[in-house]
Amino acid sequence: MRIAIHSSTTNRGSVEQVVAEVARTREAGLAGYWAPMLNGVDTLTALAVAGARVPDVRLGTAVVPLPLRSAYALAQQALTVQEVTGGRLTLGLGTSHQVLAEELFAVEWRPPLATMATYLTALGSLLSGAEPQRLRPPSRSQAPAPEIVLGAVNPRMAALAADAADGVVTWAAGARTVADVIVPAAAGRERPFRVVTAVPVCVTDDEPAGRAAIHRKLGANDALPSYQRVLAREGVDGIAALSLVGGRVRGAGRARPLGRRGCDRARRPRRRDR
Repeated sequence: MRIAIHSSTTNRGSVEQVVAEVARTREAGLAGYWAPMLNGVDTLTALAVAGARVPDVRLGTAVVPLPLRSAYALAQQALTVQEVTGGRLTLGLGTSHQVLAEELFAVEWRPPLATMATYLTALGSLLSGAEPQRLRPPSRSQAPAPEIVLGAVNPRMAALAADAADGVVTWAAGARTVADVIVPAAAGRERPFRVVTAVPVCVTDDEPAGRAAIHRKLGANDALPSYQRVLAREGVDGIAALSLVGGRVRGAGRARPLGRRGCDRARRPRRRDR
C-alpha cells in the first residue's frame, strides 16, 4: 500500500501552488500526488511543470474527463508529460457527469460505458505507438506510455477497466465498493491491477465540526447520480459520513479496511491533515 495526496488545487489555485504542494508531498515522504481536471488550470500542464522541478514523486490525474480531450490530443499531451517527468505519470480517465458535460463543458452527454470503450481503443493505439503515421511517440527508454486507470465505481465500468486498462481510481468510495465491485471485476486477471482510492481526511479532535466542514465543501456532490449509488452501497447518507475524521490514531484505524485490500489510498489535504 502506498499513501498519496489527492488535491483540488488545480481547480482553484495556480500552477505555482501545485508545484509547492508536490514539493511538500515529497518532503513528507508520500508516494504520489493526484489532481483532478475541471475548471481551473490545465492539470496535465501543471503536473508537467511540477514534475520537472520536483523529483521522485509519482503524479496522476484523477481524473481527466473525456469531454475535455480527444483521444489524439490526450495521447500527445500525456506522452509529452511523460518525457518531461521521466515517466512518472499515471493517466486517470473518467466519463464525468451529465450535468458537468452539458452545463460546464457545453458538450453533448454520451452513453458513458460505450464512450469510454471507444475512447480507450483509440487512446491505447496512439500511446502504444501502433499508429506512428499519426502520432510519433518518443523513445520508450525515455518516456514509456503512462499507465491508464479508469474512474470506475460500478460493475460494468470496473469490468471495462479490468479488460482494457491498468486499474481503477475512485473518489468518495469506500471498502464496500472495493470489495463488492472492483475486486470481483479484476478476479482472474493475470496482469497486475492497480486500485487507487481517495477519500477526504480531516485530523481533528472535533469530529462533528470536521464532518460539517467536509459537508459544506463537498456536500453538493452527494446529489450526483453516480455518487448516490456509491453512497447507498456504502450505507451512508453523504460524502462527509464516508470521510476519515478524528484523531491521528482513530483516523488511521478507520483507514485499515482499504489498506488490507492492497489499494493505493489517496487522501485529500485538509487544514489539519497529517
